Amino acid sequence: MLLALLACTSPPDSGSDPTDPADDSGLPALDPTDTFPSFYGEVPKNLLVVSIDTFRRDLMARYGGEGLAPFLDGMAEQGVTLDQHRSCANWTFPSVLCFNHGTGNIDAGYVPDLSDPDNAWAPEDLPTLATRLSDGGWRTMLVTSNSWFSMDRNTDVGFETSERPDDRRTESVFGMGLDRLGETVELGSDRWYLHLHIKEPHPSYNPPEAYLAGLEGLPPVDYDLTDSDEQYDAGDAWPAMSEEERAILLQHLLVRYHGEVQWMSDQLIQGFLELEQGGYLDDTLVVFWTDHGEQFWEHGEQTHAYGLNVEENDAVAFFWAKNIVPGQWDGATSHIDLAPTILSLLGVPSDAAITGYPAGEAPEDRVLDAVSIARHGAMQSVVKDGWKLVYRWQTGERWLYDTTDDPAELTDLYDPAHPRAVELEAALAPRIEALVPLTTRYTPG
Repeated sequence: MLLALLACTSPPDSGSDPTDPADDSGLPALDPTDTFPSFYGEVPKNLLVVSIDTFRRDLMARYGGEGLAPFLDGMAEQGVTLDQHRSCANWTFPSVLCFNHGTGNIDAGYVPDLSDPDNAWAPEDLPTLATRLSDGGWRTMLVTSNSWFSMDRNTDVGFETSERPDDRRTESVFGMGLDRLGETVELGSDRWYLHLHIKEPHPSYNPPEAYLAGLEGLPPVDYDLTDSDEQYDAGDAWPAMSEEERAILLQHLLVRYHGEVQWMSDQLIQGFLELEQGGYLDDTLVVFWTDHGEQFWEHGEQTHAYGLNVEENDAVAFFWAKNIVPGQWDGATSHIDLAPTILSLLGVPSDAAITGYPAGEAPEDRVLDAVSIARHGAMQSVVKDGWKLVYRWQTGERWLYDTTDDPAELTDLYDPAHPRAVELEAALAPRIEALVPLTTRYTPG
């Protein structure tokens, strides 16, 4: 199964059907578990989590993209996808906290501020997914290429080992993770949880030259886009540029971003091939998720940590295992739902500190919210039944979107009297009130 998938040439095929009693593999027929996701035989006992930085969901073929990451497309096709998944924020630190804690950051009592160095240390008293699994007997390991998710910010609570490679390459993260898995086997650990966080794609976008053929023939730009500071400078200069200058800069950035996505995908293929060769995927649940997306001026900015619109806020989340029953969940989910889903599958009790729901168990009238204190100050959003309200504290602006008919969120329908605006304002109001005491730098506009 896996080798066919890694070749990215055809759907995975194990050569046997575990549900077919007449299968010539010699293996007995296996019934699916009564869990969601479901697995033929038993739920895997080990956990591998791969979180991907700054990846736009609409790059995946499943969500209308051109298939720039065929490895992820293949794994999602053979796994269980959460097809209406959103991040709880628009930059790494708060997004990781939601995943780790299984609760929203307002409910946790701490919302990080990108512009405040004194507000950059995760709380130590909140249990995490890693804490709960470590207490349950799993050996917990983190390898990360982003300082927001590391010992630098105390976002590695619960991990017995926490490391960062010298560079951010996906292959470096996987190489270090394979080393830790080898040590785990030598120690005789019965169960393990390895989290690999890869910082590709992310500004600046610097794949090898082989992935930048699209730059050939493009007019040059006045910025060194291999440098993240200059990339941000180019974004700041965007409003004063001519339409022609904007078009050229956008082409350069998209070629570089797409090239890094393709490079990341190729490195994932090699990393998973090595995991397979080491036998580390044989009894392992794999969870993929993305912390946030990336904007290319769809809503006036480039990169991320600006707004809570679709290109920054929508995210990827899916599960894979060798014995998983493929499927999908179409209900709305957020990062806070991943930890409770994992804990439920692994048979680890949840607790009152977790406010997310195992996938498929949230109430139908659920309201999902997101919050970010970043480049445009404090911003919040609430989503219900496909309608989304975004609120910016600094200016008091509000935007209302029908994400079913307008998935790109390009048409603002906000009117204080709009029935959906009234409904979502009522849901947003207590979230605003709860955020007020958590920031001293901003007040609602």
